[in-house]
Amino acid sequence: MSPTCSRLLLLLCISLSCIAAIKPGAQAQEGCLPERCGNLTISSPFGLVSVLEENRCAQLGFQVHCTNGTPYLWYYEPGFGLQILNMFYSNGSLLVADIHKLGDFESSGCHVPVTNTSSKIGHPFSISNLNQNIIFYNCTKAPPLETVRRAGLAETVCRNNTFVRTGGHYSERDGGYALEGCNAIFLPVLAASGEANASDYEGLISNGFLLTWRQPPAGSGELTLSSFFFKGVDYPGLYIT
Repeated sequence: MSPTCSRLLLLLCISLSCIAAIKPGAQAQEGCLPERCGNLTISSPFGLVSVLEENRCAQLGFQVHCTNGTPYLWYYEPGFGLQILNMFYSNGSLLVADIHKLGDFESSGCHVPVTNTSSKIGHPFSISNLNQNIIFYNCTKAPPLETVRRAGLAETVCRNNTFVRTGGHYSERDGGYALEGCNAIFLPVLAASGEANASDYEGLISNGFLLTWRQPPAGSGELTLSSFFFKGVDYPGLYIT
């Protein structure tokens, strides 16, 4: 058997073991009791989890990890967590920030983000169309000045032919954003004024973007393998490249 097949078989066995370990009635509970993390109240369908303790009341996909009073959508690797800034239970949405991307701009090894934020988002969440695109470019050479002006490019703090610009609504990914000789990465932001300023990209990332979620069916005890995985990150913590 090839190494790839063996690895996939191992991941499948571990995933099925995780599913089998959950009691059939676990998903049918009313949910976790409300708990505080920082200044936010975490309540159903969300629930706080700990790496040291198992929490069976939290709905799959709605686990929240509280780190030093800061809530994160739970991922096994700390560097993958989306920080929760606010939660709007009445309309099924929450404001989150891909805060770890700010580390990309630190002086040591400064670079623009290399992965789209959407690679972290999967069922039961969706990126709201109320968000706006910001696009980062890593170019082999500086674009012509006419292109810089036309596209509204701003140079990033990393310099080295890296740029950023704003775009339309997040769903508009085919808006002529490609630039010759440049790799493009898309991030969603929720601009308070309704229009993002590209040069304030670090502030925009910090202020977050809007996610929406689908409410889990009441009393549903059915588990499927697909519900056990986020995009790019195996749940509950096996990373697949």
